[in-house]
Amino acid sequence: MVNFSDFEKKTGIIFKDKDLLKQAFIHRSYINENTNTGLSHNERLEFLGDAVLELVVTDYLYRKYPNHTEGELTSLRSALVNAIIIAEIATDCGMNDFLLLSKGESKDMGKARQYILANTYEAYVGAVYMDSGYEVVNKFITETLLPHTDEIVSKKL
Repeated sequence: MVNFSDFEKKTGIIFKDKDLLKQAFIHRSYINENTNTGLSHNERLEFLGDAVLELVVTDYLYRKYPNHTEGELTSLRSALVNAIIIAEIATDCGMNDFLLLSKGESKDMGKARQYILANTYEAYVGAVYMDSGYEVVNKFITETLLPHTDEIVSKKL
């Protein structure tokens, strides 16, 4: 079984509700093979995390670029929260080592894995928000995703 305390140490975010942390890493395929976990897959947390992520990024961009138009800010936000960038951030955070997937899904390391990683990052953001609140999740996103803003802007990604 995966030891999520290692992930907590890595991120510095210690969960009060350990099931919430674990749920953030549970892919739908894992539930199909492990029906007795007592937990659900991470899709609802992903839904919440997507909204939290968008709020944090939007607030950051709004403050960082006071002379940009709404359209420019929207493009920047889209570039920052796209699945490829988020999957890279999830990989950098070590999330791949903690994914709970079906046997078949765990063998796929291609494009499908990228989307799973991006979704897991969003689910984790949702779980952090639920467990620790806005300030903690804001700090996590600020440390993991937002440092890539300048690169994305300079390379016009």
